Amino acid sequence: MWIHVLFVISCFIIDGILMIVFPSDATMNQLLFISNLGFCAMVLTIRKFQLTDACLFSICFGMFYDHFFANAFLIYAIAYFIIAFIVRLWSKHMMDTILESIILCISTIFVKDCVVYFIMYFNRVTNMAIQTWFISYEFMTILGNAVLVLILISLIRLKDDYLEMKERQVRKEEKVEWFRLKSKR
Repeated sequence: MWIHVLFVISCFIIDGILMIVFPSDATMNQLLFISNLGFCAMVLTIRKFQLTDACLFSICFGMFYDHFFANAFLIYAIAYFIIAFIVRLWSKHMMDTILESIILCISTIFVKDCVVYFIMYFNRVTNMAIQTWFISYEFMTILGNAVLVLILISLIRLKDDYLEMKERQVRKEEKVEWFRLKSKR
């Protein structure tokens, strides 16, 4: 579990670096790119978790994002919780192909951003029209993250292969110990 946590945190740190490289424009005069590498890492990681673990994992990272990146209170925690629930429902019907992983990440980015937009709109934090939001904010975010997700999928597969190799090694050692105990009888 700690490897998953460290991996997602490192992706959020990369998001922070990309936010420095691609600063946001508060006036919305330019197209805006927001990196969601940490969010996509979380989505691809919780696909293999049980529902309660996935929801707790996502709420913790939502609160992490709220505190360190968004300076908000529970907006992203709620959005990440909803996404975790949706991902667990979708992942039952999906394979582990690259195309499906890209579609999952891009669609969950869109759903998360819609949830955040509507929460902020109904709480009167923003009064931006949905067309303006989609054209200036969401369009470049989806396109830019599609490229980043390709890199992320290969990194997640490396992480999963490493964890599987470690698990096989532990199982092999357990099997050897079992044979030694059985032979002493």
